[in-house]
Amino acid sequence: MKKIVLSLALAAGLVFTSCKKDAAQDQLDTKLDSITEQVQDTLTEVKEEVKETVESLEAKIKEAEEELKKAVTVEEKQAATKKLNEAKAALATLKGEALSTADEVKKEADAAVNKAGAAAKTTVKNTEKKVDEAKEEVKTQVRTTKQDVIKSAEDSKVLTKDDLKRR
Repeated sequence: MKKIVLSLALAAGLVFTSCKKDAAQDQLDTKLDSITEQVQDTLTEVKEEVKETVESLEAKIKEAEEELKKAVTVEEKQAATKKLNEAKAALATLKGEALSTADEVKKEADAAVNKAGAAAKTTVKNTEKKVDEAKEEVKTQVRTTKQDVIKSAEDSKVLTKDDLKRR
């Protein structure tokens, strides 16, 4: 009877620990999904903003090019060239900033993923340690219970030592 109870306790402990590991995995999956969504949202916002700004700058470049074609005087040509150069410089700066922002988002996402992974590994290690401790405790309890049963059987002289050895 005690063996059955102890076996059930061991099984319950293992199931409980297994559930904890599943919960840790679920938490990690949820965290990684959240990080992925945040990265996608951020990159989508950056992409939309860059697209709008690029379109605006491209329109300014075309406008400046048209002005340069129509320019007759030196002052008009200089003004149109200046406007064209400023628009091209702004476009180049925007592209650089967009790339920099994308790299920054990637670094932050990588760091968040690494942090979540490390936390999950720690949780799993702690859970495995608790499982090992629980197993040892159960083994000790089984040994103690078995010794108590043997001693009590010997004391009550219900079973002989030979009977106990056979079991």
